[in-house]
Amino acid sequence: MSKLSLPDKTFLEAVLGMSGGHVLDLTNTSLAQLFDDLAVDIYDDKYAEYGVSKANRLRTLWRIGSDYEVAAALGTFADYIEAKQAAPGFSGFREEITDDQIARIRRIAVELDGAPSAGMGQTTAADNVADPTRAIYTTEATVSKNKIQIEIHGEIYDHIGQYLVTGDYFHAVEESYKLVRGKLREITGKEKASDVFNNSAQNTAHYEALFGKATPANDAEADFFRGIGYLHLGVQHLRNEKAHTPATSLEPNLAVHYISLASLAYDLITRYVSKETIRELEDLVLAKRQSYPTAGAFYRDFEDGKWLRNLTLPAKLQSSAVRKVLKTKWLDEADFTRSYDHSNIVLMRLELVADELIGADLDRLLDLPTKDSYGNDQSAGMRQFLTFLRRKYPDTISQKAKDWLAKEQP
Repeated sequence: MSKLSLPDKTFLEAVLGMSGGHVLDLTNTSLAQLFDDLAVDIYDDKYAEYGVSKANRLRTLWRIGSDYEVAAALGTFADYIEAKQAAPGFSGFREEITDDQIARIRRIAVELDGAPSAGMGQTTAADNVADPTRAIYTTEATVSKNKIQIEIHGEIYDHIGQYLVTGDYFHAVEESYKLVRGKLREITGKEKASDVFNNSAQNTAHYEALFGKATPANDAEADFFRGIGYLHLGVQHLRNEKAHTPATSLEPNLAVHYISLASLAYDLITRYVSKETIRELEDLVLAKRQSYPTAGAFYRDFEDGKWLRNLTLPAKLQSSAVRKVLKTKWLDEADFTRSYDHSNIVLMRLELVADELIGADLDRLLDLPTKDSYGNDQSAGMRQFLTFLRRKYPDTISQKAKDWLAKEQP
């Protein structure tokens, strides 16, 4: 997964003219040819995660592609822009692209290609289990000129969707703020932001619960924690204003801004997963695998998901943000070269967060090596894992996974 930053994505969206699904003046054919030269099939289904337009395929590449692939694509775009603008009779792109902007595209590519990738010096939770695991995901946002498109946090949207459908924006806003305050109470025991972020000695316990550390590591982190506090204070007081105001018609555009504020506040306090929670889940999976007397008994339960039915899972696993963190951690640690039992455990962990998996995740798993140092294939359980996903989450299954199952079905 590339480390292309949000500011760089915002800049590239504007320069490459990606509003309306376009990329520069490229047609479907010319875009495919450009990526053919990079050995990337941009029209593979895995690049349609956000939609089938040229711009959405490029956005998906930015998310799931390697740093090398994204850097190579940006360098090629810079070359293409320079060549087109130097060509006789070229009338220009929809938006003017300056030499400074082309230079910045190249600089982003160089910085990205020089960034460490997994397995080459990048620190992960597996390398430093004493530290808490932090989310590397947040809700998706894109910018086109002065218009921002934001994905509302799933747990917020699930709660207020009924009000948005009916145009009841007042209650949509009020309920989104209630949910934020309820989550703050669930994590810290306090509902009021003024009680949680009040610069008192009690802050240490609240910070531990919210961020995994009792005190900020430096001034920058202290400012970040304080900023989250002010954000939640805003939610508290805006919600109080709504609570003391009769329900009235609320202008939709203003409502969306209020809800976006609630989504951000909720997102920033649900990113932390403690090492204790991770260990509890991993121990639970290990004990379950070891409880089966034979491999055949395990695979029968694993294929149809029976093994999940009698597990008592931590309440925190209900959070989509937590499941996304765990998915990332367990995908990064996946290894099918050690033993059958270890491969089983890798896939059992991923079934715990199966609703967060996407087709690109399955393709990534299928691309992993499966033979141990003696040349023996140790990827046992993959067929049952994919069969379970195909039945329960059919939209997750990528074409590569479908082809793999067709070839491997007994």
